[in-house]
Amino acid sequence: MKCWPYEYYDRDVLFIIDSKDFLKLVHGKLDPVFAFTVGKLKVEGDLGKALEIQKLIKK
Repeated sequence: MKCWPYEYYDRDVLFIIDSKDFLKLVHGKLDPVFAFTVGKLKVEGDLGKALEIQKLIKK
């Protein structure tokens, strides 16, 4: 029997970011809009929901 990896597509938004940049982001040292603009943060899906991450970031 073969098992194939399951691709989970039932999501609103997917963030792709380097671990070092992620730590900067959650500690408030990297603005998510700036990170997106310069390509450090990639977003797939609903950009409106992606912007809600700012509510979770320490200021």
